[in-house]
Amino acid sequence: MEKIELIKKDIEKQNYEKAERSLRELILKDKNNYHYQLLLGFIFEKNNKINEAIKTYIFAKKLKPTDVVHNLLGNIYIKTKKYSEALYEFACSIKINKNNPKTLNNYGLLLIIKRREVESIKYFEDAISLDPNYMDPKYNLLEILEKSNEFVLLKKFIIKEIKFFPNDEVLKYFYAAYLNLIKKNIEAINTLKNIKFINHKQNWEYRRLNLLGKIYDEIKNYKKAFEAHNSANKFLINNFCLSLFSEKKYYNKIKKFSLIAKKNINPFNLTKNKNSSLFFLVGFPRSGTTLLDTILSSHSKIEVIEEKPSIENILKEVNSDEKILCQSLDVKNLNIKYYSEIEKYISSKKINKKIIIDKMPLNLIYSRAINNIFPEAKIIFCLRHPLDVILSCYFQNFILNEAMVNFLDLKRTASLYNYTMEIFNSYSEISEKNIIKVRYENLVSNFDTELNELINFIGVPYEPEMKNFFKKNPDKKRIRTASYNQVNKPIYKSSRFKWINYKEDIEQINKSVEKWIKFYEY
Repeated sequence: MEKIELIKKDIEKQNYEKAERSLRELILKDKNNYHYQLLLGFIFEKNNKINEAIKTYIFAKKLKPTDVVHNLLGNIYIKTKKYSEALYEFACSIKINKNNPKTLNNYGLLLIIKRREVESIKYFEDAISLDPNYMDPKYNLLEILEKSNEFVLLKKFIIKEIKFFPNDEVLKYFYAAYLNLIKKNIEAINTLKNIKFINHKQNWEYRRLNLLGKIYDEIKNYKKAFEAHNSANKFLINNFCLSLFSEKKYYNKIKKFSLIAKKNINPFNLTKNKNSSLFFLVGFPRSGTTLLDTILSSHSKIEVIEEKPSIENILKEVNSDEKILCQSLDVKNLNIKYYSEIEKYISSKKINKKIIIDKMPLNLIYSRAINNIFPEAKIIFCLRHPLDVILSCYFQNFILNEAMVNFLDLKRTASLYNYTMEIFNSYSEISEKNIIKVRYENLVSNFDTELNELINFIGVPYEPEMKNFFKKNPDKKRIRTASYNQVNKPIYKSSRFKWINYKEDIEQINKSVEKWIKFYEY
């Protein structure tokens, strides 16, 4: 047996150190052998020597730029969250070989990560046509069609696929989602009840329970809705994010900030009541920030930056006390850093010509820093009944990170709300003329009046497109927040005071937020 075959056998047996030693002997004799370098990179990757793997793959690519090495590099860049590099590698791979369905599927997923969802559809469709039994691109395509409200295409595709693969659990889930969209909710519930995802590697069981909760809410079976959401969250914690949830990193940070905010300091006021071209859209998650973002984005003179950590990034080197007290911030340097940050997302031409609205809900806690760094900037504060906000966060299928993972627990969500509002309301020196409170309940019940007050505050004329915001959404075919299926519709009032339906289930948190219910006059 050739030595290379023995090396491959060692790799199969996971004897990576032995395989590496043998391979290095071969490379000493033939350094420019593409196959040796490719195999060495693979061994490094399996041994979690990521940097060495990347360097070796790059060298192999120089020797022979095949679709295989581009794919290996692309996959390793995905693992290290270098998505732009991964996108480039898969694009190169497709140029060499456009008939690999896995490459096309990966490229489509990367387009989604890069917020180019509409483009991704073609690659999923191409992958499916090459291999009709390859299910991943089908699931990805269905999710895009659902979240972009492409009901006609969704219906056509899911009905066709469910006929060919009647026992596929994920397809059944999407079929239930489709039934929900066309208001066949009893059928949808029965379909979801007959699905079992317990042993599935991904979080489909959470999604099944979460969708059940949503549908039960729609048919006014609130007891079962709460039970389903509660089960969904417990499942997700125990199976997918226990360490992240237990770590409490973001929660402890906000708790610490709230203690810092209570320190006695001498109020100062740098606010200048002038016309501004920079606004910050803030509020606790699920308080209406996405709805407002979509309305404002429909205005020709407004550019909304959607949920980018620009403020968090420029404050990285600032210590905890100073982030909240802001007594000696290097405001000039931070101002320059901020505009460099946002140029990653919008052109300098737009920055100079348009009104910029930086939408990042939890920038609420940095309102004092914002007021100091940008004295002429103004703050749009979205407000909603505290119990509605907390309940909605608890029910919502967020992309999990250090902040959002806290919403899987009802009491922790309530505590986070308390800490956040303590911080925000400690900033008493910010002029009321530079903050507008937009109540979600008023926006959905008295849209025209609230909109007029808001555009007067921003300083832009009314445009008819703002009233039809749900129709005009050219650059955001898919809403990228948890509210995607709500803001593509006209204003509706069913989400106001929803907490009343769950009064018994949320009794445990009522007292903890009673202060804010009274403070905000609900």
